[in-house]
Amino acid sequence: MELFRPRPSSIPRHYGQMPAQERFSVTDAAQLKLALQALDDKLQPGVDVAILRNACKSRPFHEEIYVDGSEDFFLVVKSIARPDLIPHVCIDAYATLQQGRYPHNHYKVSDLRKGVDPTFSEVRRLLRKIDPLCGTKLDASFRALEDRVKPFPFLKLSAELALHVYSYLLPREPHIALMYQPTREHKPPRIRLDIMRANRQIHDEVRKYFYENRILFMLAARDKDSLMLSNEYISRYYETLAVMNPQTRMLFNRLEVMVGHLTHQVFRPRQYQLVPSVADPMRHVIQLLPKLSTVVIAMGPTPLRPIKAVVSVATQRNDTLEWLLDHIPQHMEILWEQTTVPTPSDKWDDSGLWNMMRERGSFLHGTSTTARLEARRHKLGSSTTDIIALNSP
Repeated sequence: MELFRPRPSSIPRHYGQMPAQERFSVTDAAQLKLALQALDDKLQPGVDVAILRNACKSRPFHEEIYVDGSEDFFLVVKSIARPDLIPHVCIDAYATLQQGRYPHNHYKVSDLRKGVDPTFSEVRRLLRKIDPLCGTKLDASFRALEDRVKPFPFLKLSAELALHVYSYLLPREPHIALMYQPTREHKPPRIRLDIMRANRQIHDEVRKYFYENRILFMLAARDKDSLMLSNEYISRYYETLAVMNPQTRMLFNRLEVMVGHLTHQVFRPRQYQLVPSVADPMRHVIQLLPKLSTVVIAMGPTPLRPIKAVVSVATQRNDTLEWLLDHIPQHMEILWEQTTVPTPSDKWDDSGLWNMMRERGSFLHGTSTTARLEARRHKLGSSTTDIIALNSP
């Protein structure tokens, strides 16, 4: 599973607060019921798609209609977004089945005011409930069409071709972020895990492909004056790992920790209530990763001023590092991302940080997840600035 998923930019921010009657009403359900009955009447193997689309055309909006049972039908179909598109999704699926292929789930938003379009999988699950309410036999019709499609022998594909399919469905980044991304601007690619439900062999192959040789990324912050809050912050990482499949955790051998400031972090409530709380969550994080061999440490941003804030961040950073190093077993390799280390200043003593780096571990220069994404962010920022400059009068 992907551990961080932002809200898709194509979904309106206010969609969840839109009243249900503005998206789909009982009157719309009556129109939909008539359209599905018309579709069922015409749905026969070999019928032209244009005939189906013409049959499903809705009545004029000014025409008041009432169809018996519309209220019960409304309660069934309102469970998905854009129920009004059910006939169109069914017709597209029919066209695909006629070509001897199974329908694909197309994720799109055709009208930002109404929300996300339904996929065929969502509609297909509803047909069994729709038929008794509409007096149709859509479920049986699609089952007959699906039975005519010869399954693709995916398991007979070569390993190279199978990996190409996995890379399309689950585009990989070098890292997986536990809750928080290294930079606020970064958004991971969209992944589709439906293929893992096919069978056990494909599930195991996809899991190994998706998680093996990837870097786990987490933020760490520690404050001696509020240890309970600090432990609560790290506990979210422990709980996220604890609910993962033990076989999945075996695939991680590298962990990257960005050391930040506690006051800069966003705290989240417990998501996995069944995971028991532990007194020392960081130690349990390490224990949950039995194949972990390398820990990369990068520094979070340090304020430039005022000097009091700089000293406070530096002090808390060093305290966090001492605590973190105490939790990393001696047999594990430690790599310090040199590009994130602040430049020494005469205004405060930063010798503690350099002493810790010299005593244990070696250095990286720009190859950590933190450094690479930060460099990409600066590059994109520079490109935007250049475009603005070119377009300025």
